[in-house]
Amino acid sequence: MSKNFIKFKNKALMIRLIKSVLIGVAVGLFFAGVFLFLAKFEILKMKPILSLPIGVGTALIAGCGIYFLLRRTDKALARKLDEEYKLHEKVQTMFEFKDEQGAMYELQRQDTEKALRGVSSLWFDVKNIWIYGLCTLIGAGAFTAACVLHPIEEPPVEKPPEAFDISDTEIAAMEELIAYVDESSMQSPYKESISSSLRELLDGLKITTVKTEANALWEQAVDEIYETTDKSSAAVELMDALWSCDSESVKRLAESLNYYEWTKADEWDSFSEELTEFRASFVHMDTVEINPDAEKMATDTAALLLRVESNISLSLVRAGVTMDDGLYQSLTRLATANETSSAGSHLYGFSTLSGLCETIGYTTAQKELDATFAVLGAEIFNALGQHSINTSTGEYVMTRLKSLFSEKIDCRLPAFERPNFYVTSPVGPSDPDEGDGGGQQGGIGEGAVYGSDDLVLDPLTNTYVEYGTILDKYYALMFGKVNDGDYTDEEKAAMEKYFAILYGGFDENEGE
Repeated sequence: MSKNFIKFKNKALMIRLIKSVLIGVAVGLFFAGVFLFLAKFEILKMKPILSLPIGVGTALIAGCGIYFLLRRTDKALARKLDEEYKLHEKVQTMFEFKDEQGAMYELQRQDTEKALRGVSSLWFDVKNIWIYGLCTLIGAGAFTAACVLHPIEEPPVEKPPEAFDISDTEIAAMEELIAYVDESSMQSPYKESISSSLRELLDGLKITTVKTEANALWEQAVDEIYETTDKSSAAVELMDALWSCDSESVKRLAESLNYYEWTKADEWDSFSEELTEFRASFVHMDTVEINPDAEKMATDTAALLLRVESNISLSLVRAGVTMDDGLYQSLTRLATANETSSAGSHLYGFSTLSGLCETIGYTTAQKELDATFAVLGAEIFNALGQHSINTSTGEYVMTRLKSLFSEKIDCRLPAFERPNFYVTSPVGPSDPDEGDGGGQQGGIGEGAVYGSDDLVLDPLTNTYVEYGTILDKYYALMFGKVNDGDYTDEEKAAMEKYFAILYGGFDENEGE
């Protein structure tokens, strides 16, 4: 085949590819722009991003289609060359007799080759290519317009605010709640502050007609009441501070102060049970030995008393309990009292007894501890009662507000504070029949299950001994004193109840 013919054939293939690409790009951009426009103006329910795969797909289809439509055979190309360059069918004749042999056919081929060599292929088959370029510009313009144009956003239709109207029943309930606070035993100025917040809330709710305003008024009032309630008592902070101390005796004290766990209508018994466990933590386990070392017991007790006193004083400061607080005063007396009356009676706190232990001896020190607990138990209970009244009054007011307006207002109460007590299982032997998540070891005040093989922590030696061993010692110690006539009938009854609980557990139906 003629070399010059192959040159024109390659030129035609290149122009064919260019036209296919241009048409593909033109159609792809056009369809992408159309569908982008339809999607942006929500004429079609589709995502605008889907216009891109649509454009790519139509571009491939159109480009491939044009490529095959513009396909031209060698004979058609020969005819095109003869027509465009007026070669008088020389190229066609050459193809017609390409397989013939002879001098005449060879001369004809040489003449055709000479004619093709004399024409330029630069502008061959390009006179209509501008149409394809124009189509590409139109497609690009359509896509650009679709990207630039945006639907005119209609101004949002503002919904009318939800109406709010306080009913006569709700007004009466609010007035009743205000009267409840005014007549409560909550301390001043906290009582007056909560009452003022309730009055302001009621006045605001009476005049507002919009739910959003009512929500804001309610949230502001609850925030104020919550803050006032929090300021009215530092008992929770004190319980947490005591619990964080590295002393089992001090943890027992923290539990005895936890009025949130008191049984309703039986608060004194609940407090007494916990305080008795706190008191029992000061009894030395060597008391019932045949030949106890009295000097060692006195020394150990003195160290324990001093450590507990230090933890109590430090916890009061850490918790921010004010000096005029009844709980601060009663616990300070428990920790440091050294009081003597003109009649000869006296009251010794832990630090004072710690200094006297080695002088007065272990037995006398325990009697002094009993006297201290007997005098200050009720005082601590009364001081805790005031804290309980303060917090329960504030929490009741917030809970009542929510129940009154939960159907009309978006009511969300803050989390009420509670002591953060947690139990760490002691390190020691465990039941081999239990898995990794087996029960805790026994221990006074740890919420454990009592049993003859359970272990309890001795607060003096910081070691674990069998429950029965230490309990028997405590029992013998206490009732040895009872038989000596050191206690009244009421005290005997209290100790009998205490050891009945330790040996048999709490009666779940008691008090029902």
